[in-house]
Amino acid sequence: MGEIDYVTRVFSSPSQIAESAWNALLAQEADPSPFMRHEYLVAMHESGSAKPRAGWQAQFVTLWRGNELQAACPMYLKNNSYGEYVFDWAWANAYSQHGLDYYPKALVAVPFTPVPGARLLACDAAARTALVKALIQQVRDEDLSSVHLLFAQAQDITACEQAGMMLRHTVQFHWKNEALSAEGLPSPFKSFDHFLASLQQEKRKKIRQERRKVTDAGVTFRWSRGADIAESDWEFFYRCYERTYLESAAWRRPCRSTGCCLWPSAKARPSPAA
Repeated sequence: MGEIDYVTRVFSSPSQIAESAWNALLAQEADPSPFMRHEYLVAMHESGSAKPRAGWQAQFVTLWRGNELQAACPMYLKNNSYGEYVFDWAWANAYSQHGLDYYPKALVAVPFTPVPGARLLACDAAARTALVKALIQQVRDEDLSSVHLLFAQAQDITACEQAGMMLRHTVQFHWKNEALSAEGLPSPFKSFDHFLASLQQEKRKKIRQERRKVTDAGVTFRWSRGADIAESDWEFFYRCYERTYLESAAWRRPCRSTGCCLWPSAKARPSPAA
């Protein structure tokens, strides 16, 4: 059986794609991250968070059969590496040292969101494979240096490897609410003390000391959900978030991730150093 003849369409905003069609593809994925939902991506754009002036020029690549959306992904042209949480300054320097332009590059990711999950939405494996090929062709057609896929699910990474893309392994740490039962099976911790009991004595002591300092400082916590969150709460949250960025240089340093694929274009592939 020959390859399916898809029609490739590129959109400059997620709002140009039907919400129902996008979310239907996402719902079929093994790891349907809520941050890949159409509503979240549109909010990133309409709020001005992911905008060309900040280095996020949207080129959402989609595949169609008739009027049916078969595959899609959030691709951006980037003229910097900010907001990705996988910084690649070493690659940019290598290109520069060989007299090549690293930017603009293509990036398949959710802006400012280093949460693993589906990145290549597809109705089946054939559509996913075709989507990767369309991405590579888009990079070649626009004469870009490379295309990167960040924090992707296993199926996406497999499709990229099969297309000849390079894979980089790094580490991202996740905490899970899992204690071992008497039978050796995972189950949620019953309380914070239950969690502390699973740690070595030195770590338990340090955590208790840190929590005591918070209590002595008069800090209290309030949980709010959904409609209970007031506009003033969001404004306070944003001020804290913004201040963290302004006062810390950590966001400028490389951080760890679950993986990254890229495909350098023939023009911009650095030659080995002599």
